[in-house]
Amino acid sequence: MTEAQKILLELLAKELFGKQITLPADADWKQVLQEAQNQAVIQIASNAIPKGLLDQETAGLWSAKASSVIANNIRVVHNHELLHQWMSEGHIPYVILKGCSSAHYYPVPINRAMGDVDFLVPDEYLEQAEKILEEQGLTPWDEEHISHIVYRKKGMHLEMHFNVAGTPEGKAGDLVREYMKDVFEKAQLEPVGSGRAYLPSPFHHGLIILLHTCHHMTGEGVGLRHLCDWAVFENSLSDAEFRNLFEEKLKALGLWKFAQILTRTSIRYLGAEERTWAVCDEEVPEELMEDILTGGNFGRKDKSRSTQTMLISDRGKNGLGRTGMVSQFTKAANGIVCQHWPAARKNKLLLPAGWVYFGGRRIIREMTGKRNKTNIKHVVDSASERRSLYMKMHLYEAE
Repeated sequence: MTEAQKILLELLAKELFGKQITLPADADWKQVLQEAQNQAVIQIASNAIPKGLLDQETAGLWSAKASSVIANNIRVVHNHELLHQWMSEGHIPYVILKGCSSAHYYPVPINRAMGDVDFLVPDEYLEQAEKILEEQGLTPWDEEHISHIVYRKKGMHLEMHFNVAGTPEGKAGDLVREYMKDVFEKAQLEPVGSGRAYLPSPFHHGLIILLHTCHHMTGEGVGLRHLCDWAVFENSLSDAEFRNLFEEKLKALGLWKFAQILTRTSIRYLGAEERTWAVCDEEVPEELMEDILTGGNFGRKDKSRSTQTMLISDRGKNGLGRTGMVSQFTKAANGIVCQHWPAARKNKLLLPAGWVYFGGRRIIREMTGKRNKTNIKHVVDSASERRSLYMKMHLYEAE
């Protein structure tokens, strides 16, 4: 861990949990800023820097980046407000996924970096919701996705979910759907910006961000923003409240160990409150933090992570350890062919042709500079290290 990364973690601990910190006099604050940007936690870290500590030039850089984050957050929060207005007028049940739901647990919600607006709608209301969004000038993005439909117009990007991202297959997936059956019934109308929106209950929110974090961790990777989301959420509950809500259900689902590891990492590196139930092998939080710091938010620091995913898992859908890297690569490649060439789903004999076409297209794009060239050794070595770490988490292995 670099000095800049250590300082960034100290700043987050101060801002999120009020920890007393001591900052070195010779810190490279431009490097800390770069790290904060890679981890999508600029505004949180910026708030924790004592006034007058930075020279004028560096302070200006931090201020510009932090102001950009706040400006974007204000726009996205306003989009949450508009969504609530539209869905309420149409009498359509919905809940916000991540975004403002995660920000709700932060000391200062507007400081949590926002991306877009993700919301879940019941299947029977999807067509009505689509009509309302189109009446508001949004158009669907012509891209098939397994869990959502994207609607966009200038200044607005909405992802309307019909499935919670990261929901696993098989029995674990059935359990998730069972746990989510009353998500709309138990949704809570909470302040969001100058308006309100429906946020999931604490149990549903905790489950959603666990699924989301697992999904992206075994995919392109998660950043400190994801860990902060979990830390402030679990810290909002007492030991007894957390265990009553989650322990039995997460053990059945196979995510209790993952929750323990995320929490122990939050305690160790972000200064979250000690938890009696957060027990795991001590080297795992250290390895997880290294994984987070190496990859950055959604693999921002290592662009090869999306390729590594093909050797790791189905992005958390089925855990790890059930297949080797070669088998996993074959399965992932087949999935890409089927996604872009639906006919291959029905006729498996088309898969080899898809391998040749899509594989050849990628090679040509790399050769012409349209894609970064793949360092095969780095991809294989990094994927192997990540698999080794994630297997220690026993994802979706019921206890």
